[in-house]
Amino acid sequence: MKKTIYFLFILLFLSSCDDGFLDREPLDSFGSESVFKDPALTQAYLYNLQGRLPWGINGSTGYGSYSDMLASATDEARGKSGWVQVNAVIIKGAIIPTRSGGLDLWGKAYKTIRIANEIIKGLEASEMEASEKNAYLAQVKYVRAFEYWDLARRYGDVPLIKAPQSFEDDILVSRTARSEVYAFIYSELNEAAQYLPNKSEVEAGVITKQAAISLNARVMLYAKQWQQAAELADKVISGTENDGIDLHPNYRELFLSHHGNNEVIMEKITNIPITGHSFARYNFPVRWRSDWGGQTNPTQQMVDAYEMAATGLPITNPESGYNPDRPYDGRDKRFYASIFYHGSEFSEIQPVRGEPFIDMEWNNQNEGPGTKKDGNASITGYYVKKFADPADGFGPKPGESQASWKEIRFAEVLLIYAEGSNEANGPSAKVYAAINKIRARAGLPNLPEGLSKEQMRERIRQERRVELAFENHRWFDLIRWGIAEEVLDGFIPRGVKITRKDDAPSHEEKPQLFDQDYLDFDTSFIVEGRTQTFPSSHNLLPIPQSEMDKNPNLAPQNPGYN
Repeated sequence: MKKTIYFLFILLFLSSCDDGFLDREPLDSFGSESVFKDPALTQAYLYNLQGRLPWGINGSTGYGSYSDMLASATDEARGKSGWVQVNAVIIKGAIIPTRSGGLDLWGKAYKTIRIANEIIKGLEASEMEASEKNAYLAQVKYVRAFEYWDLARRYGDVPLIKAPQSFEDDILVSRTARSEVYAFIYSELNEAAQYLPNKSEVEAGVITKQAAISLNARVMLYAKQWQQAAELADKVISGTENDGIDLHPNYRELFLSHHGNNEVIMEKITNIPITGHSFARYNFPVRWRSDWGGQTNPTQQMVDAYEMAATGLPITNPESGYNPDRPYDGRDKRFYASIFYHGSEFSEIQPVRGEPFIDMEWNNQNEGPGTKKDGNASITGYYVKKFADPADGFGPKPGESQASWKEIRFAEVLLIYAEGSNEANGPSAKVYAAINKIRARAGLPNLPEGLSKEQMRERIRQERRVELAFENHRWFDLIRWGIAEEVLDGFIPRGVKITRKDDAPSHEEKPQLFDQDYLDFDTSFIVEGRTQTFPSSHNLLPIPQSEMDKNPNLAPQNPGYN
C-alpha cells in the first residue's frame, strides 16, 4: 500500500489518458499472468478503477462536466443560468427516456462495472498470495458496490451482472429487483470489509474497512433495513471499527481540506494539474469568477432552515430570537460556513474589483438581485461557500479546484445511525447523542428531551438538511422518504432583495458594505422562472431509450415514461 512513488507514477500515466487507459485497452491484452504478478501494476489498475467514481462537486448531477450542481434540482438552490440542464429539463419535470437533464449514469456505471468484473476475473485466476489477492479484490468490490447502489437508487430494478460477459453469453440480461441488488451490495461490502485496511494504516484516498462499512450503512438506509443500517453505523461510531475517526472541530475547514481530514472516511483526492474539479470556475461569486461563475444560488428557504444558535429554534418560532431586520445574526455556525450572504467575507482572495466581501446590494455589476444587472448576478442573493477554497486563487481555470471530494464523512454516519435506530426502535439515548454531537459542533443546544418517534424523525431530517447541504443528498433523501412530490412539486424558490433605506449613503462606484441598519431585506422575493414541477415519475429515472432499444429484456420502462 505504501509503494507510493512507483504506484503514483503509473497512476498519473493512466489518469492522464482521455477516459482512462483501461477503457481503450482490454485488460487481457496484458495477460493476467503479467498484470497480476506485479503489485505496482495491479494497484495502478485499481487506482484507475477507483478514479472512475464521480466527483460530487463538479458534474454532481451525474458523471458529466455540468456547471450546475444537483442542489439546484432541489429546494436547496437554483441554477443561475436558464440554459443549464437542471433548469432546462429537471425542474420543468421534463425528464424522458431520451433526456435526463444530466442525471443519467447508466452507460458510465456499467462500463465501470464491466472493468471491475474483468479485474476480479483476472485476480481470481492469478497465483498471487491469498491475503494480497483478497485485499485487492476488496477494493474492486467496493467500487462495484458503489456503482450498483448509485444505479439502484436512481433506476430501481437494474441488471445485476457479477461476471464478465462474452459473445457466448446471453448479454441481453433482464433487470434484477432493487431489493436483491441491495442484498448483493450488503453481502459484498461485508466481505470486502474483512480484507481492507483501517483508515489509520494507509494514505488518504485509499479504500478502507471504515469506508466499506459506512457505505454499507448508507445502502441499508436506502433499502429501509433500519436495524442493519444502525448496527453498521454504530461499528464506526463507537464499536470496534472506529479507528479514531471523529468530527473535525471546524466545519468550514473540513471542506477546504485537500486530503486526510480525520472526519473524512472516503474521499476523492485531487492531484493538480492532472486531476481536479471545477467548483471554483462554476460557483465562485461574480467578482471572483473566471468564466461561468456563481451558477449555484442557495434559496431563501435553505437559508431559513438554519436555526438560531442561542435557542436552537427555527426562525419561524417567535421565541427563537430571530430579527428580520438583521437576518444573518446569531445563526447556526454551518450557515456561515456554507453560504455566501450579504456581508460574508472572502478576504483570502482579493477580487478584481472592490473589497473582498459579498455585497448583494451593490447595483453596479451587482452580485445579487438589484435594479441594474449584467447577467452574472446571483438570482437569489446567495452563493455556495461550502466548497469555495481560497487556495484556488482568483479566477481559477477548469479543473484547478483542489479540495478533495468528501464522499463519506463521520457526520453522515452519525445521521445514518440516528435515522436507522429511530426507525427501528424509536428515540434512545444513543440517538440523541448522535444528533447532539453534530449540533454541538454547529453551536446549537441539545435536542429537547421526550421527543416521540415521529418528532425525532423530523429533527433527524432537519439535521440532514443543514449538515449535508449541497453534498448531493437532498434529492435522493426526499425521494427515499416518499415526500419529494410534496416538497418539490410546485416549489417556488425565494431569494433576498436588498435595498437601501432613504437615510442610507448614496450609491458609489465600487462595493462598500453598509451596516444592516441602513438596509431593507426582502426575503419574500420570488425568483421568477424557477418554479419546479416534480411528477411522480421522477421518483425513478427512466431507463435510457438507447439501452431499451438494444435490450428488449429491460422492459417494462419505469412508470410514467411510456
